[in-house]
Amino acid sequence: MNEAAPPSLSAPSESFRSGFVALLGEPNVGKSTLLNALLDFKVAIVSPKPQTTRDRIFGIRTDETCQIVFVDTPGVMEPHDRFNEYLRDRALEALRGVDVVYRMIEPERANVPLPPAAAEALARCRRPVFLVVNKCDLLDESKATEKELHAAAAAADGVEYAGVFRVSALERTGLDSLIEATRFLLPEGPPLYDPEQMTDRDLRFLAAEIVREKVLAHTAQEIPYAVATRTEEFREREGAKHFVCVTIHVEHESQKPILIGAGGAMLKKIGSEARPDIEQLCGHPVFLELRVKVRKNWRKNEDALREFGFRPEGRGRQRRRKA
Repeated sequence: MNEAAPPSLSAPSESFRSGFVALLGEPNVGKSTLLNALLDFKVAIVSPKPQTTRDRIFGIRTDETCQIVFVDTPGVMEPHDRFNEYLRDRALEALRGVDVVYRMIEPERANVPLPPAAAEALARCRRPVFLVVNKCDLLDESKATEKELHAAAAAADGVEYAGVFRVSALERTGLDSLIEATRFLLPEGPPLYDPEQMTDRDLRFLAAEIVREKVLAHTAQEIPYAVATRTEEFREREGAKHFVCVTIHVEHESQKPILIGAGGAMLKKIGSEARPDIEQLCGHPVFLELRVKVRKNWRKNEDALREFGFRPEGRGRQRRRKA
């Protein structure tokens, strides 16, 4: 990832600022797309399917004036099983210790409130909350003003927003003003991470996520939600392709042949699309091996959830700031 990293910075001035920003919103509102746009680099996988993001992911944006650590979170919704409870809890945990929150909405859903647990957590948050209205490239400007969007969302969520920002993560518009307003609210201090670092996640995690992104792109119905991916081996080899082995876990035997496809065609397609993305991340040719295994009903199994890294005390807890 070095070639996409920002240049090294000189010692920060007294006005240099740094802090954490949590991205909060319902599924498919575009949080991961916004994160990638703000970084001008892809650290989070994206898909039109709900609940693509399954854990908190830090995206680190550093320039000459500030370092902003964006915390991407799963979409908040009413959970219907233990796995979705985990996703909701992980999203709400991200509100602890941050300096700013982006409450993301789609323009046509400004009057739709957050699920109760998320609304309560947001109301308890003592940090500034920006209303970030995404997908504004799809909105007729005459339909709703910023004042109207603010009023509708504030009434729905019971929150007084510190500002309203119309953006299009896909078109990368409206981002400069959002960044500048965010910087102003961050405390003064040195960078929290190496200025050349883009994320808190390692290549093993990112490789598994890339494979899952391709599964999401090529499968339908229950398959995308029944899949968990894990990198079993990531071996760097001088003078040869790096060896990367990723296992795709499904919940039922009937799902395995769907992922493999006739004559292995589906698995080959997933691998052929994932490999270049993994090579771009690590800057080296890769030999990618994919395996498919069945872990029966893993989304309902506490042991399996822990094994796959889905646990409330998971990795990457952000630094907490004093109130």
